[in-house]
Amino acid sequence: MGSAIRFKNTRVPRQKGEQARLKVVSGPDAGAVFVLVGTSATIGRGEENDAVILDLKASRKHAEFALGAGGWEVRDAGSANGILHNGKKTAGGFLKTGDTVSMGETTLEFMASDNATMMLVAPPKSLAEIGAERSAFEAQRKSVLDLARIGGVAVAGAPGKAASGFDAKNILKNRKVQLALVGLVAAFLLLGDDGPQKKPGAGPKDDKKDARDLASFLPDAVSSAVAKPAEMFFRAGFREYRERNYLRAKVNFETVLQMDPGHRLAMLYLENCDKGIKDEVKLHQDRAKKDLMSGKLKTSKAHYESIMRLLYRDQTNPSFIEARDQLDKISKIMAGGDA
Repeated sequence: MGSAIRFKNTRVPRQKGEQARLKVVSGPDAGAVFVLVGTSATIGRGEENDAVILDLKASRKHAEFALGAGGWEVRDAGSANGILHNGKKTAGGFLKTGDTVSMGETTLEFMASDNATMMLVAPPKSLAEIGAERSAFEAQRKSVLDLARIGGVAVAGAPGKAASGFDAKNILKNRKVQLALVGLVAAFLLLGDDGPQKKPGAGPKDDKKDARDLASFLPDAVSSAVAKPAEMFFRAGFREYRERNYLRAKVNFETVLQMDPGHRLAMLYLENCDKGIKDEVKLHQDRAKKDLMSGKLKTSKAHYESIMRLLYRDQTNPSFIEARDQLDKISKIMAGGDA
């Protein structure tokens, strides 16, 4: 058993060996609570963590909570985007009841064991002070899409008509445009690869094949002011795709298509991402059902949780609904002591 237990309902009674609680006040897991029953716990989107969150903007292993001589503290575990403690970016710090810790789109409210039950019924504290930091990436993305509109490129879903008489050189001399591009590059350096695991079947031959110039994938008709940021998004998506991080790859390919709806390679890889997700869901379903029939509740539960992470953007999908229902059943069995 791990050192953190997840509950969907925050009003759970005090647990045996409980040391502290982490109440999820925003993000894909909002409303859940992690009860810490050990003196340390890791958190991130990877299944190897004690506390697994469904946040794709979080790193595989994002942070660690530990109880020491000075009390509970949180430490960044080498994540791509860092953590926020009470709305301020930090590498770590000591925690007191009511403090918030943010990573990706997720914000947790810390509760010491002696205050946890009382804090569960209280409304979450205001998160206005950290809203700007959490939306930084979306602001960079919007800047690029605005640049596409300035460049006279029809952006999918964007209101208004494209401008005529576009001069790429004059646009690139604009100070705001330069800052937007510099910020975009910085964002991708920060949001880049956070150490995904090497996938089976990949070898030197595959790496050599994938090392070709990605700039050649961009259509010639796209203006240079738009082509450069589009290539950045395509490159990021292509890297995530090779590592089979299909959901993160989709976000990048969708952004490319907003800037350049005719980008054939982005269309192709977007379809491949959907196929990859479908195949992984099927694999997890088969394993989850076999483990459940064999009485391996914990491993079956892990597979159903993986399905929910893969389909969290499509929660009406029958596979997502089935996984959610099965998780409820397994959790009730495990809570009853049959695990």
